[in-house]
Amino acid sequence: MSFKSILACLTSESAASRLLPASCELARRFDAHLTGLHTREAFVPYTGIAIAADDITFGEFYKRVSDEDREIEKLFDAATDQAGCSAEWRTRAARSPDAADEMLQSAIRSDLVLTLLPGQQKERFDHRGFRDELIVNSGRPVLLLPDDWGSKEIGTRVLAAWNGTRESARAIHEGLPFLQQAEFIEILTIEEPRRQSMDYSTEGHEIARVLSRHGVTAEVRHVPAGTHGAGTRILMEAASQECDLVIMGGYGHSKLHRIVFGDVTAFVLRELRIPVLMTG
Repeated sequence: MSFKSILACLTSESAASRLLPASCELARRFDAHLTGLHTREAFVPYTGIAIAADDITFGEFYKRVSDEDREIEKLFDAATDQAGCSAEWRTRAARSPDAADEMLQSAIRSDLVLTLLPGQQKERFDHRGFRDELIVNSGRPVLLLPDDWGSKEIGTRVLAAWNGTRESARAIHEGLPFLQQAEFIEILTIEEPRRQSMDYSTEGHEIARVLSRHGVTAEVRHVPAGTHGAGTRILMEAASQECDLVIMGGYGHSKLHRIVFGDVTAFVLRELRIPVLMTG
């Protein structure tokens, strides 16, 4: 198993400059075809507001959008030419105020989707929430990178968070290409008091045996319930083991559960400063 079709979500010129070094490096590492996707902003008049949009207004808007599109394409062409990887530029016009619709269509036809973790960079209004959409609805593993990661190694030391759910099972199996190349792997189980039926003392060892049949050797660490939440424990363990990749399921609970007990996925996406591979 390997990643042979990688999609890089180049949401802006700034995002492209930060995401492309790692995207090209991964494409070379896995001998994969890299697609760079930019979704162009849609001109969407808001209901209830009278807009007298003349030719000048439309012209200025489409010129700005086209100029941004060309600049991102130049960055993509320069990066992929230098890396010498198989590459394809793709630009799509958003057809609604939610550009994630167009991203999903390309994501579901890829082996791996790359984007940046939420950061301080200003994002277009129609890109808000697109990461959640990719994680939950694309059906593909999404690798999210800090905006300052550059071309540093990804996946030499891996922390895999395991809780026996469908989401964590998918994440670990989708992450096999990284796990099979990693120098160090730790499977982390964190006891959840609200799930008394699970035997956490054996859970990590069971999945470790499954991975061993794929040639993956992993250490297992079990953390009992404590004062720190699951998200904090994941971050603490990843830091203590000097990991450069976290693999975990995303959004495995209902919205009501997340409201009452907190949202581990949102916490990790907000606070983690190393790459994380997620599936929903």
